[in-house]
Amino acid sequence: MTYFEINIMPCVDRELCFLDKVPEGTAMLTQRMAEGRPMGTDYPADAKIYMDEDNPGITLPSLIGNTNGFLIVRREIQEVLAATGVPTECLPFTLFDHKKRVASRDYFIVNPLGTYDCLDLERSDISWSEEVADEIIWVNTPRLDRTKAEHAPDFFRIGRRPRGYVISGRVAAAIQKLQPTNFYVSQLEVAG
Repeated sequence: MTYFEINIMPCVDRELCFLDKVPEGTAMLTQRMAEGRPMGTDYPADAKIYMDEDNPGITLPSLIGNTNGFLIVRREIQEVLAATGVPTECLPFTLFDHKKRVASRDYFIVNPLGTYDCLDLERSDISWSEEVADEIIWVNTPRLDRTKAEHAPDFFRIGRRPRGYVISGRVAAAIQKLQPTNFYVSQLEVAG
């Protein structure tokens, strides 16, 4: 199987919406949405995210880049990801423009819950902690372990690198048919 990592911070067009803000009322909980832990009832029923002056882009793409580690996509991509059957929270919000007007109610923070252990620790380019044994600071170039990846789901977060979102070739093909904007992936190397 072929796997691709989704780029959640594409910076290809300054006219596109790019977010630094998080849903109002979630500031102390954002790590949950970025690392695959459930928000549950702590997520506001009327969640709002406001565009800010530091990011003047207003055009709404299929994937909204952001600095928070979230996978923010339009409804049609959210539906493809939800159809994988992987335990996932699809957290809706109202997006407001720079003038505090409603820009869209058609976006979701997609939070696949948990991680999948498939990282090849020997072949991946990893920055290790010098203070804590076996603690990963950052995975610069992830490589998947062929044996572990054989049974990977169609959509997941990599174990020990939960801020990475991975889709199978099957899901990538389904999304490509939608002709998404600002949706970029890179193929992951499967080693071993």
